[in-house]
Amino acid sequence: MAKVIDPTFTIDSDKYNWILREKKAGKKVKLHFFSSIKQLARFVGDYKLRELLVRGEVDLIDKSSETPSYTSVINQTVLKLEQYVDALVDGDDSKR
Repeated sequence: MAKVIDPTFTIDSDKYNWILREKKAGKKVKLHFFSSIKQLARFVGDYKLRELLVRGEVDLIDKSSETPSYTSVINQTVLKLEQYVDALVDGDDSKR
């Protein structure tokens, strides 16, 4: 059973892999295969970051002692996504 993350990504799995389906308007569905949820979450996090940078929605500001590093923010976000995906598939033990 496929689980929707957002309008672009849907998660599914087979016996061996996690399958991330990437659907963009007017294009074919791209399939990305991962052996773990952690790899899948890292891919989605990096993909979304690149998308935001291209659109210019991430401001590059001077760092201060109160500003967390981009890496730590991205890692925290990827960890939350990994936990979210775990929660989505938690009820379906056959997918683990």
